[in-house]
Amino acid sequence: MNSSTTIRYRKSTDGSTSTKIYDQINTSLTEEYVLGDIAKEAELRLQQQREQNREARQFRHKELEKNARDEDGEDSSIIHFVTSPASTGSNKNQMINMNSIIGANTHSSLLEKFLNGDIDLRSVEQRDLRRLLSELESKYKSLMIINSSMHNEKQALRYEVDTYKDRLDEYYETFNHIKRQLKEKCKEFDIQKRTLIDLKEDHKHLKEVLIDCEKLIQETEMEICIDEGPKYRSILSMEFHSQVAFLSSSSPINQPIDEKVKRILMEKREQVEQINKLKLELDEARNQLEILKQKIPNSIDLHDENMSNVYDCEQQKQLIRQITDLNNKLQQLAADNGSLQQEKIRKYLLKLEHLNCLNFIWFSSEQLNSKKDNRQVYSILNVELMM
Repeated sequence: MNSSTTIRYRKSTDGSTSTKIYDQINTSLTEEYVLGDIAKEAELRLQQQREQNREARQFRHKELEKNARDEDGEDSSIIHFVTSPASTGSNKNQMINMNSIIGANTHSSLLEKFLNGDIDLRSVEQRDLRRLLSELESKYKSLMIINSSMHNEKQALRYEVDTYKDRLDEYYETFNHIKRQLKEKCKEFDIQKRTLIDLKEDHKHLKEVLIDCEKLIQETEMEICIDEGPKYRSILSMEFHSQVAFLSSSSPINQPIDEKVKRILMEKREQVEQINKLKLELDEARNQLEILKQKIPNSIDLHDENMSNVYDCEQQKQLIRQITDLNNKLQQLAADNGSLQQEKIRKYLLKLEHLNCLNFIWFSSEQLNSKKDNRQVYSILNVELMM
C-alpha cells in the first residue's frame, strides 16, 4: 500500500510540475506576442504620422507657391488698373471678383450647413457638390498643415523640455555635490572644534603647571636667569646652598619631569645636610685635635718631671692613640669631602645639562605655531632625557 501511494504521489507531483512549466512557457509566449503586436502598432502609427507630415509639407509648399502667385497677380492687376483708363475689361474683372466673392459666401454657407447636418446631399446640384468637395479638400489640407505645424511645435517643445530636464539633472548633481562638500566641511569643523577644546584644556593645564612651578620655585628659592640672543641661549646660575637653577617644560605629558625635579631637590637637600654634618664633625675633630695638641706639651713636661709615674705614661700613650685616630679620621673626612665635592660637581653638571634641555623645550613650545605637534615634541624630548 505504501509503495502504491508513493508512486501515485510522484506521478501527481510530476504532472503538477509539468503543468506549471507549460503554463510558464505559455505566459512567456503570450507576453512576447503581445509585445510584438504593440511594437508593430507603434511602428504603423509612426509611419502614418510620417506620411501625414510629408503630405502636409507638400501641401504647405503648394499653398505658399499659390499665395505667391496670387500676390503677383494682384500686384499686376493693381498696376494695370492704375495705368489703363476705364474700359470694358476692367468692368468684366470687377464682375468676376464680385461673382467670386458671392460664390465664396454661398460655398461657405453650404459648407457650414453640411458640417451642421442641415442639408441633404441629394438635393444639392453637382456644381455645388464639386465646390463643397473642393472646399473640404482645401480645409483638409489647411488642417493637415496646421497639424504638421502643431507637430513641429510639439517636437520643439519636447526638445525644450528635454533640455530643461538635462539642466535640472545638472542642478541636482551640483546640489548633491555641494551637499557632500557641506557635510565634509561640517565634519572638519567638528574636528577643529574638538581640537580647540582639547587645546583649551591643555592651556588650562599648562597654566596650572606653571603656577605650581612658580610656587615650587618660590618655596625652594630658585632663580631663573634667561638671556635671549640671536641663537636661543639660556644662562642658568646655581648656588649650592641657597640658589638652584631650574626650568621645567609645561605640558600634560611631562608629569614625570616634575617628579624628577622634586626628587633631585630632595637629593640636593639630603646632600647639603650630609655635608653640613660632615663639616660639623670635621670642626669638632679639629677642635679636639687642637685641645690634644695643647695637652701634649703639658704631658711631656709632666713626663720629664715624673718619669716614674706609670699613670702618666699610660695617659700619654692614650693621648697619642687619640691623636693618631683623630688624624686618621681627619684624613678620611678630607677624602670623603673631596669625593663628595667631585660627586657634587658631576651631579651639578648633569643637572645643568638637564635644565638647559628643559629650558629649550619650554621656549620651543612657546614658539611653535602648530600646537598639534607639541605633544610629539615633548614625548621625543622626554625619551631623550630618560636616556
